[in-house]
Amino acid sequence: MNAYSIIVDSRLMGAQLPRCLATLNEAVRRHPARADIQVIGTAENARLATLSRRFGGRFTVCDHATFGARGNAIARITSADILVFLSPHGRLRSSWLSQVDNLLEHQQWDAMIFQPHTPALMTTLRRLWHVATPPGTLCIARQWFERIGGFDTGLDDTAHEDLVERLRACHARIMEISL
Repeated sequence: MNAYSIIVDSRLMGAQLPRCLATLNEAVRRHPARADIQVIGTAENARLATLSRRFGGRFTVCDHATFGARGNAIARITSADILVFLSPHGRLRSSWLSQVDNLLEHQQWDAMIFQPHTPALMTTLRRLWHVATPPGTLCIARQWFERIGGFDTGLDDTAHEDLVERLRACHARIMEISL
């Protein structure tokens, strides 16, 4: 099994953070030596640090202004083979880590995106109105993350989409899974 670093940006998650960390804790308990949870905050916050520890995570202060810069900074301090950047738009099941590991290890995917389930009508309307689908949780092999230079440090809300587009331009093998 690969080593995973699950990166959670507290600014993006907002009020969903406690529920998200509980789900992550469940997944990490199944693979304790291979996965860690990194919670990013932009300032010292005792409540976030306590919440992170309670669910087996490590709270790190990263005062960069954009998600792209924060994501790159945290990716540099972890040594995991696979980087997982959580999205606030989808809910992961407790078995998702096993599924990711199986697909990345045995089927040789370079990246995976867990997209939130949207009804067919909503998907059609987004396509007609040229509205982007909210980014899903991104799982990417470290070698690909480093190969394309990580996130664009100037981007905040669109950093995920930009990274995925650059991966596609480099012909990385990307699998999208609907939750």
